[in-house]
Amino acid sequence: MKGKILCRIAPVAIGSLLLAAQTQLPDPPVYEVARTAVPVRVDGVLDEPAWAKALPLGRFCVSRDGAASALETEGKVLYDDAFVYFSSRFVDENIWATMKNRDEHLWTEEVMEVFLRADARSTSYIELEVNPLGTLIDIYLVDVRKPIPYRSWNSDKIRWAVKVDGTVDGEPGDRGWTCEIALPVEDVVPAPNTPPKPGDRWLFNMYRVEKKPSPAGLAWSPTGGDFHRPHRFGQIVFTDRVVP
Repeated sequence: MKGKILCRIAPVAIGSLLLAAQTQLPDPPVYEVARTAVPVRVDGVLDEPAWAKALPLGRFCVSRDGAASALETEGKVLYDDAFVYFSSRFVDENIWATMKNRDEHLWTEEVMEVFLRADARSTSYIELEVNPLGTLIDIYLVDVRKPIPYRSWNSDKIRWAVKVDGTVDGEPGDRGWTCEIALPVEDVVPAPNTPPKPGDRWLFNMYRVEKKPSPAGLAWSPTGGDFHRPHRFGQIVFTDRVVP
């Protein structure tokens, strides 16, 4: 008589599976990227005319289930021949981070994240994160959760900056922080065209991770929880619309 292997699934796990099955995430959004006529000055201060003319990405929601969030969050994207520019503005009363060294695990604290897959036929994608202390991690992944070792791939020409309105200590009384990233298009090697041409589409997502006063994971395109789900990313479409 052959023995039987019994598999016991915890009630919490069953509940999570049922919730995932019942959750209807919205369709991934699409954003039209304007071309900036003047290179963006990457200083964390979003006062350039190009940022004022760029359209906001739209609402950020809870990545797990697409629910609305009370956390005020804004993101924008621009491009030129040399860079793709990303900006974020987070209203935050308890800004917190401690990591100051490049390529530390910033996602365990409060952070802004950008994910890019420039060719939907490719398995590779780029992940960028910046925390309120101005620390960066740049990651090149050959497939889902299969990164090149963090310290063996660094973008040489990437630029980034933050501006904090408050203190980065997790205590109340802050107002928020802003971030700018300029990613060199030459680093986006799977892209069909570098620089991008009008009509090119890249898979893209932007996230906000909060820890204080309570944890939250927000996304432009909710993924169902795991941020590393490229099929749930939105799309950015490069246009010939020029902003000053």
